[in-house]
Amino acid sequence: MRRHRRRGLLFLSWGAIAGRSAELAAALGGDARAYFAPGPGRRPPVLLRYLLSSVLTGATLLARRPRVVVVTNPPVVAAAVTWCWTRLIGATLVLDSHPGGFGAQGDRLSARLQGLHRFVARRSAFCLVADEAWRARLAAWGVDAVVVHEAPDGWDGAPRAPGGRLRVLCVGRFAPDEPVAAVLGAAGLVPELDLAITGDVSLCPAGLRDGAPGNVAFVGFLAAAAYQEAVADADAVLTLSTEPSSVMRAAYEAVYARRPLVVSDWPLNRALFPTAVHVLHTPEALAEGLARLAADYPSFQASAESARTAQLARWEAQRGELARRFDELVDRGPAG
Repeated sequence: MRRHRRRGLLFLSWGAIAGRSAELAAALGGDARAYFAPGPGRRPPVLLRYLLSSVLTGATLLARRPRVVVVTNPPVVAAAVTWCWTRLIGATLVLDSHPGGFGAQGDRLSARLQGLHRFVARRSAFCLVADEAWRARLAAWGVDAVVVHEAPDGWDGAPRAPGGRLRVLCVGRFAPDEPVAAVLGAAGLVPELDLAITGDVSLCPAGLRDGAPGNVAFVGFLAAAAYQEAVADADAVLTLSTEPSSVMRAAYEAVYARRPLVVSDWPLNRALFPTAVHVLHTPEALAEGLARLAADYPSFQASAESARTAQLARWEAQRGELARRFDELVDRGPAG
């Protein structure tokens, strides 16, 4: 539900997937703009994409003159460009740094640009991060940060009555931190289940794709509406990361949509998703977790409502803290 309008608050993203910034804007009464020129379905060379996004960012900030701009990192280039524009128009910058922005999740470019990340972070009013570990990293840089998870906007799904075969949606992008080979190996060990894997299929190694078991379907990169439909049609959601400090956005979406969840067995995931099935990244461990989900599905489905309630309460506390901070920045007026 959209709260009262904060007309001076603008969220910016240069990513093909900008759901987080749009949902935060909806929850906090701001506006959101996403630039992935010329669009998420096409990928021009990165330098051209950054140039076009820089121009669009500048045009938006000059036309709208927001008081507070929240920009998503990665790419850190977006943060640096936006900081320059905010300096020009007298706006305040807030950085939303995802784990990849710190060089985690296999983001080698961001890892090489941590000096630029630190430079921009130190010139931000504060930063948004996904976990206490990243807040500690920023504190070491002398930067204030607040832990913010995913907003529930648009994810109030109804419980699903499963059919004869359990349908599991495996959410990913074939990113370096995703154990795709283990997932495909596990699928072959649980032929009684059906797995649908999201992500641009061209990014999946041909050997893995061609050798996938018959109960696996590659559904491609899904736009927002199609992705929400896929979650609604699934009996459960599986999302994995080899990065211990990564909080998968898809995990939050599954909980909000009342879908049982399978996630990587990291301490952070056990704390945030206590009712999920927690698995190691081997075919055998994944298969065992999926089989356990199928065998006791009614129990996992019954726990989905309490998981959603707990997650909503955690989000409301975070939303309240963000609302207070943004009100202070918007009311303060142009940055000095």
